[in-house]
Amino acid sequence: MGIRSYLATALIIFLSVTAPAEAPAQGAGQGKAQIMDQRALDALKLMSDTIAQARTVRFYARSMVPIRTPGGKWINLYGDSRVVMQGPDKLFARTAGDFAPYDFYFDGKTITAYSPAKNLYAVKDAPPTIDEMIEGAYRSEGKSFPYADILLSEPYGVLTKGLIGAMYVGQSTIGGVKTRHLALSNRGVEWQIWIGVEDNLPRLVVATYLDDASEPSYTVEFLDWKLNEPVGAEAFVFDNASKAVKVEFRNPMSDRRAAAAPAAR
Repeated sequence: MGIRSYLATALIIFLSVTAPAEAPAQGAGQGKAQIMDQRALDALKLMSDTIAQARTVRFYARSMVPIRTPGGKWINLYGDSRVVMQGPDKLFARTAGDFAPYDFYFDGKTITAYSPAKNLYAVKDAPPTIDEMIEGAYRSEGKSFPYADILLSEPYGVLTKGLIGAMYVGQSTIGGVKTRHLALSNRGVEWQIWIGVEDNLPRLVVATYLDDASEPSYTVEFLDWKLNEPVGAEAFVFDNASKAVKVEFRNPMSDRRAAAAPAAR
C-alpha cells in the first residue's frame, strides 16, 4: 500500500465517531472475503484529485506512532505537524510533540532540517521534485512522512497500488465534519480513511500492517485544511535568524528512536 509510515510527526485525537448513517456496502462483514466497492474507489479518487490539483496545500496533522522500547514493549508516542506544500517542488513541515521538535524545508534543490531545541541545522542536496524526494527518503531510510502519499503528484495510483479490497462503510462525523468512511486492504496492510463529504479532504487515517513487525500500526488525523492560498517562497527556505550551528545531516528517525525510550519512562 502507498500509505507509508512516519518520518516526523503525527498524532491522534480521541474523537466522537458516529455510527454509520448509511447502509454498509454489500458484502460488509463477510470475514476475509474481499469486495471492491466502486463507491469507495470513487471517493478515494475524488480526494486524491482534489489535493493533486491544488496549487498550494496547507494542513495540520496529528498522529499516534508506535515505538518499541529497548525492553521490547510497544508504546505509542504522540506528535503533530504543520505542513505547507507547493507542488511539485516545495514542502515545509514543522514537527513537535513527544519527538524532538524540528523543521523540515525542501525547496527543489536542498533539504534543510533544523532543531530549535539544540539550535542546530543540517543541509543536503535533494532531487528536484517532492515525489523523488519522498521516494528517495523511503529507499534510503525506510521511512517517510505519515501523510507522504497525499503529497505526491498522483496520490490515487500510490494509494491503490496492490489494492485487494475496498469497502464503503458509511458516514461518520469526525470533529464535527461529516465524512465518508472507507475500509481498504492492500497487500500486507489494512487501512481505513475518513474523507470529508463536502470538501473531499482526508480527516482521519488508521492503518494496521500485517507483515511488518517494525510498523504495527499508525493513526493520523488531519485538520485545518487550506487549499490554493498564496504562499511566499520564503516559507520553504531556512532563515538562520537564531544563528544555529551547521552540523552533518543525519537521519532524524534514528535520533528520535534513540530518544524515545528515555522520554517514555
